[in-house]
Amino acid sequence: MSVNRFEMTPLMLCVLPDVPTSELAPLDGAATIIVDIRQDWATEAAFNSAQSVIDRRSKATGPTLLRVGMPDDDNGQDAITRLTALRPAGFALSGCGNVADIQRFDVMLRVAEAEQGIEPGSLVVFAEIGEHAEFFLSAPSLRDISRRLKAIVFNTGSFTKATASQVVNEMASRAGAPLLFARAVSVLTAGDAGIPCYELLQETDPDAARTTRDIALADGFSGVVARNAAQLAALAAG
Repeated sequence: MSVNRFEMTPLMLCVLPDVPTSELAPLDGAATIIVDIRQDWATEAAFNSAQSVIDRRSKATGPTLLRVGMPDDDNGQDAITRLTALRPAGFALSGCGNVADIQRFDVMLRVAEAEQGIEPGSLVVFAEIGEHAEFFLSAPSLRDISRRLKAIVFNTGSFTKATASQVVNEMASRAGAPLLFARAVSVLTAGDAGIPCYELLQETDPDAARTTRDIALADGFSGVVARNAAQLAALAAG
């Protein structure tokens, strides 16, 4: 068991930091929010954007995570340490390619926690996969590699772009073969590690979100991550 007390809420939402307060307020206590600052996440502007959202929420209203890219240098460590000062529940590590990425990020978070005076191991990690085919080809075991690792998030859009494949193979009247394989690997890898696996929604249509959620559940996913408040409301209602 990890020393942190993080608990995911049943509904999860990944939003850009300029999301209106009117959309965040109804979610207090009802949703885990992932603030998407991956674009130029190590900059001053990204820090200020993340702070804006966190300042509008409190730990009592539900967990808030920050979506970042994989840090690869000393500047990345400095940025992670600074973001840690905002006291998020943790980070969604986008572009995760292998076990080593998760382990390296774990070490960086240990450094950040020590520098910010935060209880060791309290920051959680969601590993977002799909951008690198390597993850699926190496069939990694995530069991016991990090007590911080609380979930896998499968990004369909990143995966199909990385493999130049399609979500639907219309000629064969079925889902694309690479996508079927990757989805299976994601679910099996998460199951082996004893953690949930979520699908990051791509479409914006609330009705389509419910259909995707139902398909994901049937495939063994634990649920989906909405991309806007309308999707989240549709998922909550259905």
